[in-house]
Amino acid sequence: MRLIPLTILSLCLCSSLLGCKDEVKNVAAHGVNPGKVPTMVSHDVNTVISDSGHVRYRITTPLWQMFEDAEPPHWIFPKSVTAQELDKSFKPITTIRCDSAYYDERTQIWSLNGNVRISTADNQLILTNQMYWNQDAHKLYSESFIHVEREARVIEGYGYESNEDFTTYRLNKVMAIFPIEEDRFPRGE
Repeated sequence: MRLIPLTILSLCLCSSLLGCKDEVKNVAAHGVNPGKVPTMVSHDVNTVISDSGHVRYRITTPLWQMFEDAEPPHWIFPKSVTAQELDKSFKPITTIRCDSAYYDERTQIWSLNGNVRISTADNQLILTNQMYWNQDAHKLYSESFIHVEREARVIEGYGYESNEDFTTYRLNKVMAIFPIEEDRFPRGE
């Protein structure tokens, strides 16, 4: 009689152990190219980005595609983007607009493409067709034609390099320098 409960317990234990075997799952390969299929798509984006607990940037775009599994991981803004650096009162310090943009997460380099327009709080205006922004090196650069309006004059040329706050810059192949009347070209946002 004493062996019956022990035998039942042993049988239950053995049957439960035999029932626990690895389940085989049949998984079909999906064949998705991570460089062509985004991991996230956002429409009509209006977002702020903070740095060290302070709101620093505002990004607005009709379409933001993230390719986190691609090589290299990157973001694409194919239908225009506006990025603004904000001061502590949330007023724009610098506004960048372009037709499309590409951001490489590993190198932290932005490629701004098509009708690039950069305006600063100190009334500087930069127009070009392509501009790169290296966030890690804190500089902007381009080999394209550049139009710079600053301090009542226009400078045009090819090739440009500047620090992030646009206080120090260099044009490589200057084609023209001429004065302008300040009220003649409204910069507007």
